[in-house]
Amino acid sequence: MRSRPITSMIFARNFALIAVLLLTFSIGLCGEQKGGMQMTTKSQKARAFCQEGLAKMETLHIQAGLQNWRDAAKADPNFALAHILLAYFAQDPTEQVAEREKALAARNSAGPEEQLIVDWLANAGESHWVAAIQAMNTALQQYPNDKHLAWLAGWWLMLAQNEPMRAIPAFERAIHLDPEFADPWNEVAYCYARTGKFDEAFGHIQRYSELLPTEANPQDSFAEISRMAGKYDEALKHYRISLKIDSTFIESQLGLGDTYALMGDEARARTEYAIAIQKGTKVQGVLWALQSAATYVREGDLSGADAAFQSAASQAHTLDFANLEAEAHRSMALYRKDAAAATAALDKAEAALAEKHKVPQALVDLEMASVLRTRVDRAVQDGNREAASAALKKLEDLANASPDANLQIAYHGAAGAVLVAQGKYRDAIVHLEEDMRNPFSMRGLVTAYEKTGDHDSAARMAARLSAFNEPLIEQAVVVPAFRSARSTASQARLERERFDFEW
Repeated sequence: MRSRPITSMIFARNFALIAVLLLTFSIGLCGEQKGGMQMTTKSQKARAFCQEGLAKMETLHIQAGLQNWRDAAKADPNFALAHILLAYFAQDPTEQVAEREKALAARNSAGPEEQLIVDWLANAGESHWVAAIQAMNTALQQYPNDKHLAWLAGWWLMLAQNEPMRAIPAFERAIHLDPEFADPWNEVAYCYARTGKFDEAFGHIQRYSELLPTEANPQDSFAEISRMAGKYDEALKHYRISLKIDSTFIESQLGLGDTYALMGDEARARTEYAIAIQKGTKVQGVLWALQSAATYVREGDLSGADAAFQSAASQAHTLDFANLEAEAHRSMALYRKDAAAATAALDKAEAALAEKHKVPQALVDLEMASVLRTRVDRAVQDGNREAASAALKKLEDLANASPDANLQIAYHGAAGAVLVAQGKYRDAIVHLEEDMRNPFSMRGLVTAYEKTGDHDSAARMAARLSAFNEPLIEQAVVVPAFRSARSTASQARLERERFDFEW
C-alpha cells in the first residue's frame, strides 16, 4: 500500500492512507542505539505503547498504530516524539494541528535527534520549507547510520516533495544499512513505478514480499503496482490475496474499487468503495467518497457526479476538512461543460480554503495551488486568456513564496498550458516536462511535441497517457476521452490505408 493523494496529483493529497514512518528507539531515558533513534520519555508505559505502535506501523496497520501513538502521548503528555509522529501522520487535519502544537511545546525536553525531527516535520506542516529542509539535512549529517532517518528522508522526497528519483538513493541507503529492513524495498518499488520503470518496481516488491510473507501489505503493494502497470486481473488477484491474509486490511478493499473504476466497471467500483467507506474513518470516508464520485465522470453521468461530489463537499464541511471540501468543488470544475458553472465551483473551492479552519497550512497551500492550476486549465479550455493569465500570476506568486516542489510543479503545468494555447510549443515543453504525471500536462505535451515535429516523443507520451492508471479525477476527465480519440484516429488511419491499398 502506498498513500493516495488528497489534492489531484500531488502529496498526500497526503494524510490519505499514509505511508508510515518506521522508527526503532533506544530503551534508555535518552540514548541512541546503532541504527536507531533517540527517544526521551520517563514513562515505560508510553515507551511500550510507542513500540507497539511501531510494530503495527511496520506492516501498515495504520489505524492500530496511530492509536498506539495516541496512547503513548496520553501516558506521557511531554513525549515530543509521539506528538510529532501524530502531527505528521494522523489522517485528521485538526489532530495534526493540535499534535504539532504539543510537540513544539515539549520539544526542549527531547533529545537532540528528536528535536531535529520535530523541527523538520513541524516546519514542513506549516509550509516553512527552508527551515524544514535545513533540519532534515542536519539530522542526516549528524546521524548517518540511522537507517530509519534515511528512510524518512526518502519518503519525504518521494511524496512531500514529489521527487521519486531523488528519493531512491535515500531508500537504498536505508537498505544498505540493513538489507532486511523491509519497508524501504516497498518504497523504492513505488518510486520506480511512478516513473514507469515497472521491471525494477516488481523486482523490489518481490523482495519486499519475501521479507514479509505472512503480511497483507506486500500483496496490496503487488496489486497496486500491477494496476499502475495496467495489469488489472493481476491487481484484483493480489488484492484478494491480501484480504484473505487479513480481512481487516481496508486498503485492499479500497484497491478493489480503484481497479474496477479504471477497468471501466464503475458500478462495481462504487460497490467496493461503499464497503471501504463503511469500514473507514471519517476522513477516509470523505477521501474515498471523492474517488467514488469520479466513477460517474468516467460513465459520462455528470449530474450523478455533481450529486456525489456535492455530498462529499458537505460531509467535509461538517467535519471541518476545508481542503477536502475545496477538492470536491475543484473536481466539479474539471468536468463541467459550462464555463460559468466551472468558475462557480472554483469560487466555492477558494471560499472553503479562506474560512477559519484547523487544517495545516501546507495542505491549504497545496490545495490552493491545485485550485489555481484548475482555473488556468479551465480558462484555457474556455478561451478566456485574461482569466488564464490572472490565475497563472496568482499561482506564480504562491510558488515563488515557497520552495515546495509541489507548488513549483503546479506552476509549471499551468504555465505550459497557457503557452500551448498561445502556440509557443517549444517554451511549453520546457514547463510541461516538469509535470509529467498530470494527465492535463501529458496531453499538452502530446500536442506540443507533435507541433514541433518531435513525433517519436509525441508517440511515447501518447502511449504513456493512454496507460495512465491512477484513480484520480484528472484521469477520469482526460484519459478515457484521450483513449477514445486515439482509437478513433487509429481506426480512421487503418481505413485510409486499406482504401489506398485496394485502390
